[in-house]
Amino acid sequence: MLGSQCVLGQACSVASIGFTVLRRYRAIFGLGALLSLYVSGCKTTAPTDVTVQTPVESALSTPAVTPTNFVEPADDVVDSTDPVDDLPQAATVQNGEGQLVENGEDSLTTPDGELLPLPAPEQMIEPSLLEVVESVRNHFPLIVQAAAARRIAAGQAISASGAFDHKLDVFSESQPLDFYENSRHSIGIKRETTWGGQTFAGYRIGRGSFEPWYLERETNAGGEFKAGFVAPIIRDRWIDANRATLWQAQLERRRVEPEILAEIIRYVREGSVIYWQWIAAGANRDVMTSLLDLAEQRNEGLIAQVEVEEKAEIDLVDNRRIIVSRESKLIDAERKLRQATVKLSLYYRMFNGEPNLIDLSQVPRDYFTRMLYGLDPADLQLVVEDEQVALAQRPELRELQIIRQQLNVALRQAKNETWPDVDGGLLMAQDVGEPTSSKRDKSEFEVEALLTVSVPLERRKAFGKIRSLRGKLAQLTSKNQFAAEKITAEVRIARAALEAAQGRVARATESFELAQQMQEAEQELFNQGQSTLFNLNIREKQSAEAAAARIEAQLEYQIARANYAAALGTPGPEF
Repeated sequence: MLGSQCVLGQACSVASIGFTVLRRYRAIFGLGALLSLYVSGCKTTAPTDVTVQTPVESALSTPAVTPTNFVEPADDVVDSTDPVDDLPQAATVQNGEGQLVENGEDSLTTPDGELLPLPAPEQMIEPSLLEVVESVRNHFPLIVQAAAARRIAAGQAISASGAFDHKLDVFSESQPLDFYENSRHSIGIKRETTWGGQTFAGYRIGRGSFEPWYLERETNAGGEFKAGFVAPIIRDRWIDANRATLWQAQLERRRVEPEILAEIIRYVREGSVIYWQWIAAGANRDVMTSLLDLAEQRNEGLIAQVEVEEKAEIDLVDNRRIIVSRESKLIDAERKLRQATVKLSLYYRMFNGEPNLIDLSQVPRDYFTRMLYGLDPADLQLVVEDEQVALAQRPELRELQIIRQQLNVALRQAKNETWPDVDGGLLMAQDVGEPTSSKRDKSEFEVEALLTVSVPLERRKAFGKIRSLRGKLAQLTSKNQFAAEKITAEVRIARAALEAAQGRVARATESFELAQQMQEAEQELFNQGQSTLFNLNIREKQSAEAAAARIEAQLEYQIARANYAAALGTPGPEF
């Protein structure tokens, strides 16, 4: 019955008549007051937040229906006309004149609109760690994929706010051939409100002769204006299905942020590890190159010594064997460096997002120097109370907290469904124009009040939802506990690995320095003729092995730093 009363309207062909006659009647100003109430309840095209409406705020203070630990979203604003697009944007760089330029798909653009060509792959210099990390954050496809979840969640929030859109109802019916010939037309607008009720307003006109039992369909000559509202008193007062869906969608927009942050932390760590593996591969290549250079330089001296018969010719053969062996190892080191470069190109990308495969022939060979980055023993300052820092920063716990809020919203709605459905409403109407009968029974200002009551009996659907949601909350509590314990364990493991790696670097560095001293001493003996090429080769191999062990220890240290930063929840290479 209420639905039929809410479908009020106006035929467009007679609307001007109604508004002209409306000025003659003072009683219609009471209806105008109600219309202003309706308009004030419909100013916002979509509910921006559950905390905006005063009735909702009072609802949150009602313990009878508010579940424990429920926190409504207060920051997300849904704008149906401007969907959120929060994908990572292109990085801003500086041109040769120090002006900021923003990369595009195919070119760089200055603030004056001048286009600058993108650097070719062979023009790219070898990157620093921070450049690799910045490339990962801005261009890594899996992070871009994760960031697209923002748009998905924003779309879901806009869709959920559609439940509060205005709805236009138009009705037209004619009965041209009958004993009772008449026509009825109506137009109206209604809207579900964010405080749980419904407001409506409209205009209708009924003309002709009507059956005696349908005389309420007839209006005065100018038609009838009608407006009103219906509000829940108990059930759906503080929450209903529409608001629950909207709140959960707004919370989903918050939930995707820690999810995106987790992906950033993960791939920044991976990119940092790949970078240091690439640096280590280059450092090993430099060691093999230096080792080969020693043998080749010694070969020139041996040739001169053999010519003056200071050395046996067999020494030349042995040195040639050493050169060939070291050339083979250098080729293997070059292979590993090229493979590491290919892996790095997945994380270090050009301005247009394509992998940047660095041409090794175009870059200086300073890998071994780069391995010394951050290796000063005094530089290692572990975070004080790092376990508490990790528990506060890691996105996993924040995501679980938001999921709990979403479940609490669903639990509130399930509890709401167990309450009796009691609704109250008020309807105001006024006919305008010439009376249709001498009794003028349709010319008076009308006010109707209504009350409906519907009491659920078994309520098994609601009770089943409540039990299921409480089970999910119990699961989430256990999951949250284990996640906190796992984070604490990861921090402890990462801290132990970092401290051990620092000690290993110190020992490997000392071993490398001692091996170099032994090599220099053996070289001096060889130059004086007091040692053999066999002994010198052994010392050089020992020195190279010590250098490789030092590089391995340095790589382990840098990986331990990356793991420690990730364990703390830091989306960067440092902590």
